[in-house]
Amino acid sequence: MSVYVSGATSRRMTSGSRPVCDHVGMEPLDERPELGSIAVEADVLGQDGAELDALIAELHVDLAGEMPADTPRRGWRVLTTRDGAAETVGAPTDADGQWWRIGRVRRGRSEGAPSLLELQPPAQRRRPSKKDRAGGLTLRWPAVTRSAPDLDLLAIDIVNAGEERWHPQGDSFMVFAALGEPGAPAPGVSFAYVAGQSPALPLDPGEYARVRVVVDSGQWRDAHPGPYEVHAFLVDLGLRGGEPLHVEMSERDIQVHQPRKRPPASPSL
Repeated sequence: MSVYVSGATSRRMTSGSRPVCDHVGMEPLDERPELGSIAVEADVLGQDGAELDALIAELHVDLAGEMPADTPRRGWRVLTTRDGAAETVGAPTDADGQWWRIGRVRRGRSEGAPSLLELQPPAQRRRPSKKDRAGGLTLRWPAVTRSAPDLDLLAIDIVNAGEERWHPQGDSFMVFAALGEPGAPAPGVSFAYVAGQSPALPLDPGEYARVRVVVDSGQWRDAHPGPYEVHAFLVDLGLRGGEPLHVEMSERDIQVHQPRKRPPASPSL
């Protein structure tokens, strides 16, 4: 997975003449409940929705592939949009609305090509927002990192600073970092990872988990010798570190972290 994180954006979601979702997004992304990893406005999840056939007709899409056996026929609504067009749709598969069938709209790649609705086989569990799931967790640079930062082995503590035991809800403890100029606003964080890495573990109040911080290799292309600030970001929980880590970058540091170039292909005979 490859993602760029900067700030929350607002969006308007509509669905033609028969409204399935008509709302101006006001909730920040990290305050919206999630279906799997998809952040959705809370009031969208509370709607009655429409029949699947009506939604397909309204969005002018064709159903792609086979329909999963337990796909609900009612309760469908637009969950997210991109550039004013439906991106994901969904409907609850149980009476409590805790499990959802998700569909992704694939726009035609050429003029006249049909748009397709692909229903995802595994149902997705509804989860609290990132902000709620993060609870009392904070990020803290340990003394060993602050006193002698090793750019190959940057470590950070994920601390339960709350008063209750913290339990993960399908999240990981993957922490990525962005390199920023001293005193400048915290930059967005680029990262790529495989889901399931570094699964989160429960923490009692005052306990912490020390984990490695990853700096995406692409950030080294534009780096130059001199002082930098390292900004940490706990991906799954949308949690940013309070204070950046101050480091001094050398020319050697930059060179050894440059993305490796692929060797040229052998000439064909």
